[in-house]
Amino acid sequence: MEGTETAAVDAAQSGDVAQMTDGAADVENPGEAVLTSTTIANLDYAAEMKLNREQIRSKNKESLLEIVNNTTIDESLKQDAVNKMIAMTDIAEREAAAEMLLEAKGFSDVVVSITEDNCDVVLNMGEVTDAKRAQVEDIVKRKTNIAADKIVITPIVVDESGE
Repeated sequence: MEGTETAAVDAAQSGDVAQMTDGAADVENPGEAVLTSTTIANLDYAAEMKLNREQIRSKNKESLLEIVNNTTIDESLKQDAVNKMIAMTDIAEREAAAEMLLEAKGFSDVVVSITEDNCDVVLNMGEVTDAKRAQVEDIVKRKTNIAADKIVITPIVVDESGE
């Protein structure tokens, strides 16, 4: 159990939503988003993941600000820190835009996580249909500027029994 908890914490700290879920799928149709699935017992899963993500970003931003405000550090390192802060803000804005539109379209418990050129989407989409998968893929492609073959969609099923 401890190894599983450690892996979950490591995944959470890296911001990798895909590693925090069970299940994976091989790509059968190149160019399409990958669809995986998991069952969770925690009703506040999305809220916890978003909070964790924001806490990690806050710590990273604080570290970068320390570099920027340090008078003994070279200007090129300071500029690199500023560029990383701008990139973090851009990623956060794209994730939020995709999450808001997916929620507006009726999906719940939405968490979008962008890492480099990949995007993981975890959401409660009810019954999984090709039309819903295509809708999620389209929204995520438009709002994140990430290609469909780099998007992993993980529908979650909330187990309200707590088992």
